[in-house]
Amino acid sequence: MKKTLLITYFFPPLIGGMENYFFNLCGGLPADRLVVLAQNYPEARAFDQKQKYPIYRAEFFSGRFRPRWRNLKNDIQAIISHEKIEQLAFGHFHPFNIIGVELPLPLVIFGHGTDITQIKKSWWQKFTFKKVYRRANRFIVNSNFLAQEIKSLVGNNSKVSVVYPGVDFTGLNEPISDLSQEKNKLGLQDSDLILLSLCRLEPEKNLGAVIRSLPMLLDKVSNLKYLIVGAGSQRAALEEMVVQLDLKNQVRFIGAIENISSAKRLYYQLAHLFIVPSLKPEGFGISYLEAQACRTPVIASRFGGSAEAVLDGHTGILVDPASQTEMTAAIYKLISDKVLWEQMAAASQARIKQEFNWLDKIEEVKKLLE
Repeated sequence: MKKTLLITYFFPPLIGGMENYFFNLCGGLPADRLVVLAQNYPEARAFDQKQKYPIYRAEFFSGRFRPRWRNLKNDIQAIISHEKIEQLAFGHFHPFNIIGVELPLPLVIFGHGTDITQIKKSWWQKFTFKKVYRRANRFIVNSNFLAQEIKSLVGNNSKVSVVYPGVDFTGLNEPISDLSQEKNKLGLQDSDLILLSLCRLEPEKNLGAVIRSLPMLLDKVSNLKYLIVGAGSQRAALEEMVVQLDLKNQVRFIGAIENISSAKRLYYQLAHLFIVPSLKPEGFGISYLEAQACRTPVIASRFGGSAEAVLDGHTGILVDPASQTEMTAAIYKLISDKVLWEQMAAASQARIKQEFNWLDKIEEVKKLLE
């Protein structure tokens, strides 16, 4: 593997799909062939000291004048010189990828979801993307959906390689030694059926639609509880909705947790059903894989890469996220049909164990960085 500088705004200790992806990927790549440049955060130092590879931090948008990312080029050039970098890899598409066009090193771009799908909305982003695409040696994306999005933008996807993300199957399935105690802390009973959403609390995740489905579902299934794990701009609005619908006893807001398997496995293992019915197409959806790894069927949007992460009718149900009726019916179907739930739970875990091993995925990426 060429000694690679990975430049990404989205990196731990922040929590999210891309952060999760790079945490696992970087942990498996050769530490002496990898250097990371990431956005600076107050909590970053403690995280960085635990990693085996060098991590530099910078303010990506610190310039006084537009584009505010221009100063990033100086940081990149300094790291290239100091670390003897042989290849640049940008962790997601952004107009600052143009910096890589201006430097005489092999160039790789990762693509994840909205970083690619939003390009068509802006002439400037389309212009920049085409310029970056011409110069780049390779694009690595996490779904066939995104590969087709790139083809629609530039007319071909000959430089695109699709590598699905992996899952820490073993870590997510480690037994919870004090499960009863953890349930008590959350106010849960053994008889409860638990819905789970673990994601950023933003409008596009459409969690309000899940909350609005609860009154009708509770008329039929009284022991239903809903755990919402994560932080974001919509938390206050969602909490207000819960109060207005008199659901305070059924909905628990957990808040942000660490983006590691040992922190997430409790919630995935507790859940009977995982649901994030995104209004915007997901690039793929690592959380869908993590839930399935723990025998938890998924309800997701039928648009975008989620249709590759979840096999409709086999490991979960894909719905139109704008249809409240369709979503409510899908939830009820999975919480009321024990035979169907068991079939999907078993199929979910078997598929993830066989097809989404992180070690295999890391090897695929490593070969593409050679």
